Amino acid sequence: MKRKLILAISLSLVPGLTADHVAPSSEEILARMETETGRRHDLLKQYSGSRRYTLQNTRFGKEAEVGIEMRYHAPDGERYTVVTQSGSDKLIGIINTVLTSEARASTSPENAQHQVNAANYRVRLLGAEILAGRRCYVLELTPRLKSRYLIVGKAWVDSESFGTVRIEGRFATSISILVGTPQLREDFVEVNGFWLPGHVRSVTSSFLLGPTELDIVFSNYQVHTESASLRHR
Repeated sequence: MKRKLILAISLSLVPGLTADHVAPSSEEILARMETETGRRHDLLKQYSGSRRYTLQNTRFGKEAEVGIEMRYHAPDGERYTVVTQSGSDKLIGIINTVLTSEARASTSPENAQHQVNAANYRVRLLGAEILAGRRCYVLELTPRLKSRYLIVGKAWVDSESFGTVRIEGRFATSISILVGTPQLREDFVEVNGFWLPGHVRSVTSSFLLGPTELDIVFSNYQVHTESASLRHR
């Protein structure tokens, strides 16, 4: 009885967790996330989709928008075709730099530096929340090293699939003198059993550019696996 009382009190101190739903440990959640990432890597060899990049800079009162078509093919990573662009040439140039960086990050060697795994992060379970209609474990993310690829913040992890539903925080170190250290929020969508990016919002303020906001909206996913070709809008 005493042990049950202690357990009930302990659970009451963790938001979103009750005696009816005891969460795995932080390390177990992280291990399941790594397993899910491995499954996606093994099965999802190709996919394509559309993206819209909108960059706003309040110091100069300017905006730029670039629309692309993207194709991913393992192990070569992502390739982009620009289909529309408008606005400030300078800001379009910054978006093109972002595209180059994302293409490089999608290749196998560099992609590992972005992953939420035990090699890159220490984690702590903060509780559980309902997000996008899914019950999620909320993990505090602490990078094991200062890297422009890693986030100091939180991750929301689907309690059934252990896919990442949201990541929110700031980069562990400055990306560049031009960009600074952005605050980031990335929301994911489930596409035929795979969690893929749905919306990214990045806000930063640097000495050269001042306050800057970048929004990336993902749509029209077409997922190819060994057994099927499936579509999501």
